Amino acid sequence: MINKNFALSVLVFGLFSPFNIYAGPGHDHGDEAVEQTLGDGPKRQATGEVFLPKPAQRQLGIRTLKTEIKPQAKVIELNGKVALDPQTGGIVQTTLGGSFVPPGQGVPQLGQQVKKGQVLGFIQTPQAALEKSSQQAQLAQLRSELTLTEKRLERLLQLADTVPKKEIDAAQAQVQSLKGQVAALAGGIASRETLRAPSTGIVASSMAISGKVFSEGDVLFEIVDPAVVRVEASWYESGVVPDFQSARVQAGEKGVKLKYLGAASSVKDQALTLAFEARGLQNTSFPTGQLLKVYAEQSGGVDAVAVPSAAVVKNASNQTIVWVKKEPEVFEPMVVLTEPLNGLEVLVRGGLSGGERVVVQGATLINQVR
Repeated sequence: MINKNFALSVLVFGLFSPFNIYAGPGHDHGDEAVEQTLGDGPKRQATGEVFLPKPAQRQLGIRTLKTEIKPQAKVIELNGKVALDPQTGGIVQTTLGGSFVPPGQGVPQLGQQVKKGQVLGFIQTPQAALEKSSQQAQLAQLRSELTLTEKRLERLLQLADTVPKKEIDAAQAQVQSLKGQVAALAGGIASRETLRAPSTGIVASSMAISGKVFSEGDVLFEIVDPAVVRVEASWYESGVVPDFQSARVQAGEKGVKLKYLGAASSVKDQALTLAFEARGLQNTSFPTGQLLKVYAEQSGGVDAVAVPSAAVVKNASNQTIVWVKKEPEVFEPMVVLTEPLNGLEVLVRGGLSGGERVVVQGATLINQVR
């Protein structure tokens, strides 16, 4: 019983004692464990290289790609703009001017599918009261003359055996003439211009509002084919335009290849217009008027290294670099000289000789390690 009380007293004294208790020599591993944990983490070395352990590489999603020298097309970066394709698109404008009257199914909405020849609305042409009353009086007189002429023709037909045929023919011609005049004047009084879709596609833009008044020549609708894109780029250099074999534009995270159509022969805004197009697009659309970069590929090529644009970053000195995997857990920064290639990749003209494993995913994360 005494031994148990003594052991309990020693335990309580050890827990609540105000005196510090230290381990003997060779038994204190606290600082060493902390230093070992810090030493195994990502860090930038004095040479500028970055030590990145395998677990950290997996967490950051680091991916590398082995570079190689191969023929690359010469690419020129141009400023482009999406234009309306003249073959598959079209505009709807009024030739008379007046107030807009929607069709029975309502005003066409943006993005709505329409077919060629479909009625999109009407333009009601306004008339002055005096002019309209004068036309109505003239119409009433023409209708009266038509009625009398039709009765005269009917009597002549009854006397066809005794009346010269030329009188019957003259009466018939007069009836047809009066009918045409009545129809034309009646249409003029209730003047109404029908607006129809010039092509099959979707409504890309609409200015139509029920009752809105438009002037002669105003555009109400723009119809485009979403499967077709036409891009017009500006060429400001003097001399002969290069022979482009194709071009690319960026659409989100993917590129779209364009066919080169040709160059204009007249200068517009101090530049020549180069036309490119792509047909059969799916799940990709370009709004008309959108500004974008066109990467035009010239015929011929040059042997060089190409890397994804995500692999290129800036260092603290604002130099363009890529991160090269030197060892399994060591990455080295390499200063490079690059040029635009196709929107997804850049052409490395200096700094890489081929065969290096360049970081193509997670380069910005490695660049932030200090």
